[in-house]
Amino acid sequence: MADNESSGLLSASHPHYTSLTSADPHAAPSSNAGRRRTLINGIIVGVIVISSVCLVYAMWCVGFLRGASAATAPYNNGTHDFQPTVIFISLDGVVNHDLDLHLTPHLSHIADTGVRAHWMTPSFPPITFPNHWSLVTGLYPESHGIVGNYFYDSELDDHFNYKDPSHSWDEKWWGGEPIWITAVRQDKKSGVIMWPGCSTTFNDLQPTLSVPFSDAMTFDEKTDIALEWLDLPMEARPQFIGLYVPQIDQAGHKYGPYANQTLTQLQHADTSIGRLIEGLHDRNLTSIVHLIVVSDHGMSATDASRLVYIDDELTSDELGLISQVEMYPTLGIRPKVPDGATEDEVVEQLYQAFRRLWKRHGEEAAPFQVYKKPDFPARYHFNNNVRIAPLLVLPDPGWNLVRRSDFDPGRGDTVYHPKGVHGYDNLSKQSRAIFVARGPTWPEGEVLKPFWNVELYQVLARLLDIKPAHNNGTLHGRLPLE
Repeated sequence: MADNESSGLLSASHPHYTSLTSADPHAAPSSNAGRRRTLINGIIVGVIVISSVCLVYAMWCVGFLRGASAATAPYNNGTHDFQPTVIFISLDGVVNHDLDLHLTPHLSHIADTGVRAHWMTPSFPPITFPNHWSLVTGLYPESHGIVGNYFYDSELDDHFNYKDPSHSWDEKWWGGEPIWITAVRQDKKSGVIMWPGCSTTFNDLQPTLSVPFSDAMTFDEKTDIALEWLDLPMEARPQFIGLYVPQIDQAGHKYGPYANQTLTQLQHADTSIGRLIEGLHDRNLTSIVHLIVVSDHGMSATDASRLVYIDDELTSDELGLISQVEMYPTLGIRPKVPDGATEDEVVEQLYQAFRRLWKRHGEEAAPFQVYKKPDFPARYHFNNNVRIAPLLVLPDPGWNLVRRSDFDPGRGDTVYHPKGVHGYDNLSKQSRAIFVARGPTWPEGEVLKPFWNVELYQVLARLLDIKPAHNNGTLHGRLPLE
């Protein structure tokens, strides 16, 4: 059974079988009829036992072959052979709760004919670039180095800014190995459509096919490209296709995660997924291609009533010690170190200033917490990298720390923007991401226990029959059934 367990995608307890027992062997037959009955009973019991053994063996074989087929069996849609193939879609900013709003029939269809997780836990911080890189490398941000959408590296003495692709695509920023490079390195084809990091070259390797980011391209156009890639000859056809969709996240920031405009974008995305499902059906690939849809994180609604004004407590001199803030809504604060002072001294001074603000808002009842980097709780996996700022201020979901110059009801400001924000505690309900999947090795209609998104890299590697690179996953590519 070890091989079966190592090949399967799901982890669950196996049924136990008990053998049938015969009558008391010491009871003597009272007559020839009794002896005949005993003989007949013995034959029946023997047949049942043998049948049970054969059934167990058959079930073991079916389970073994089903688990192994994901990695080794070629598929045929009636006209063409296909190697194990995965389409991996990220819907940026979709809250896990969105799947329960009955607005996404096609996502629900995938769940009904495959699996759905109760939720998927994003990595900290739950923002776009760190989590998209965690999804495809299996590494926490502190391990792969994309610790934010923008940050400073003191060893490189350089700044990363996701809005500057000519600079941010440099290989020096991107740690780990994305699944599309793992595939190419093992002589398999991969295609990536606008996934963060897909334009970066790793040791002279790139995805076989790629489409760089363009805000103008629609989801329908992306699904058409994915289907065109599946129509390529086998020697040119990618086995991994990654696809990134930003529109729901963009609407969520502008209008709020549950605004009509945002939910309309969700419905548009679901319609495009339906278009993809129809295209797979038309090609007789429904039971051949693994289709996985995830989000990178959820989103929280903001409000003008949930603001903490840092300049109500910090003095102008203390505010002047802040060199830059590298994250939002969690504040990653780098100090400005005056002559004659050390960074540790300035960090301590700022830490005490934010602690005063914390006490002003009720200490433990305050809607935020303040940490020096070494003291940031271990469960976040976010303190072992030089790119992480030395002082971290973590607000509660839906809360934001601002200055009066940013937003001030006293000068007539009424509606706080952005209306939707993510980047809070990754274990909060609003941060939870979605996961639905179907394909030849997934069961039908099952629910998975919650799991961290760093586990998906090994799942993808198992589906593609490739050896994963180093990663932080612990489930060995087997997701736990409820």
